[in-house]
Amino acid sequence: MRKATSFVIALGLAAAAPAAAQAAGVTVTYNVDVGPLTVSVVKFSIDVSGGEAHSKARIKTAGMSRVFSEFGATAEAETKLGDAAPQPESYKIVRDQSDTRKVTTVTWNGGPPTYDPPMKNLDRKAKLDEALAAGVVDPVTAVLRMGTTGGNPCSTTHQVFDGREVFELALTDNGKGKLDGGDVAWNGPVERCSVRWTPVAGRSADKGVPGDSYDVAFAPVAELDNGRKLWLPVAMSGRLKGLNFKGYMTKLDSKADGVAD
Repeated sequence: MRKATSFVIALGLAAAAPAAAQAAGVTVTYNVDVGPLTVSVVKFSIDVSGGEAHSKARIKTAGMSRVFSEFGATAEAETKLGDAAPQPESYKIVRDQSDTRKVTTVTWNGGPPTYDPPMKNLDRKAKLDEALAAGVVDPVTAVLRMGTTGGNPCSTTHQVFDGREVFELALTDNGKGKLDGGDVAWNGPVERCSVRWTPVAGRSADKGVPGDSYDVAFAPVAELDNGRKLWLPVAMSGRLKGLNFKGYMTKLDSKADGVAD
């Protein structure tokens, strides 16, 4: 579950519906709960400058889950913004578990991405490279594509590569709604989506891991300096990789001069 949160995130605070604040960047914090326990805390930041977006996501185990496993991951991405959909440029993820650190980098340069370290399983590598040739984005750019498409982030499909696996995120529009209170740090209108996660190539696909579906509520948390409204997930729930989970935004910080590291 802790690893799965990297693409859930793969992925407003007011008494009434707030107006979106104009900002060069935002930082949001999420809790991910399994049952009554918070198992992970995710901090996601986007800093926009000169048509480029630098994004960072940090995932850490929390609460009692730290007794069973020390897991953390930090992902960073560079994404080009423009009139078209956001385009991936580079993605790096560092995974720490106990005393082991694994670093994966992915680079786009006008064609299928290159990745390091190389895949050791040659049959799996062939299937992965075939999927990459069809066009993929990194998890963070996928979030930006969902969040800057216009007035509704739903009804889109994204082929995503996290450096080890290709998977599809298919979003279906479930209509408008409103959140008011509870655990979620957002009071106001939302767009509700159902998301279908399907493995395409990599370990999960080779092992026949079935796809999963979960529900996401998106909210217009900010208006970026480039004039685009930024929609991000504020609440998530459902089943992912065999576990029932609930994710929800606990904090939002918008800054006119960018996002603090």
